[in-house]
Amino acid sequence: MPVWNKIEINKDKLEFLYINKGLSISQIAKQFGLSKTPIHRILHEYKIPVRSSREASIKVRATKRQLKDWYLKDKLSMFQIADKLRCTHSAIVYKLRKFGIKSRGHLGLTKPIKLTKSGFGYLYYEKRLSLKKIANIVHCSESGLERRFKAYDLKSRTTQNRTCRIKKFDFSGNLIEKAYLIGFRLGDLNIMKRVSVTQVRSSSSIYAQIRLIKQLFSSYSTPKIRKFINNKFNIPVWDIVFLVNKSFDFLITKEDKIPKWIIANEKRYWSFFAGYVDAEGCFYFKKPSRYRKTWSAGFEVQSQQKGIIKSLWQNIPKDKIISPAPRISRKAGNVDKRGVINNKDMWRININRKESLRNFINYIEPYLKHRKKLSTIIKIKQNLKSRSA
Repeated sequence: MPVWNKIEINKDKLEFLYINKGLSISQIAKQFGLSKTPIHRILHEYKIPVRSSREASIKVRATKRQLKDWYLKDKLSMFQIADKLRCTHSAIVYKLRKFGIKSRGHLGLTKPIKLTKSGFGYLYYEKRLSLKKIANIVHCSESGLERRFKAYDLKSRTTQNRTCRIKKFDFSGNLIEKAYLIGFRLGDLNIMKRVSVTQVRSSSSIYAQIRLIKQLFSSYSTPKIRKFINNKFNIPVWDIVFLVNKSFDFLITKEDKIPKWIIANEKRYWSFFAGYVDAEGCFYFKKPSRYRKTWSAGFEVQSQQKGIIKSLWQNIPKDKIISPAPRISRKAGNVDKRGVINNKDMWRININRKESLRNFINYIEPYLKHRKKLSTIIKIKQNLKSRSA
């Protein structure tokens, strides 16, 4: 998804404004607080067909006299006339040509742009103003300024050098936090590299999960959260997006293994495990049955990432935690009750023995951050205590 001025512009929203509502590029640019040039580029980037002047002209409802008065007498720019008539700039250009109304430049009525190359460069590169703002300062049209921009052979600012509206801060560098984020990323985050930022994204029907992701990254950037209804299951779903800087590039790689520097350190290993559990794991209770007279607690984590599941199990301290070797819980091609098909085998780790579960909680609890899981652990501790009495 293109990022201009480090602002994410959603394709669906852009199509709605441009195609469905029929807004002009100039009007859309005004909504985003940008000049029309980046909007025009993003339309091409998304391969959204730009309306031709002939197509746009259908919506121009103005007589020759009206256009002539606005353009020559009132000195309105073509962009201002387009905004007044709620059509595109190209439609006005086409209409003026059709009516034989010459541009003010051809009539010698346009004042020359009094802006030197060095002055232009100072405003654009040093003051970091947009072409639209510079046009307002020197009292000329944006299109005229663009022609001067090209004549001076000035280069457009890259996305790395454009003004950043959302402040982004470097990652803390803490290896315990880093291990947790990698574990959580492998379980629940979609990471995508943009031109100058890294996009962190996730969707969930459980708001506690969205709240956790917000907690993890809010000190580094500002999130965008939206709520919508999943039409298939008719349930609310939240979508959260963070744009973070390059110090988070360690999250881009996604491999089915735990990095060696994490396994080599006990605290990092448990922090990674906690991140993975907060994303994929589950603490639960089993109802009493004819084999069990009381409620019993347990833990499981299951995933299609066989390498990570096996590595987590291999590094559990076996003298303190007894857990069966990982096994397949659902085979590839299995369809669950929601109608979701497994692309790969689902692997699972279980911990059910009282003492093993107690020891496991003691190891991992200091690193867990998910409120609901921490709340469940409190109940599990009470359950274990009552079962030991």
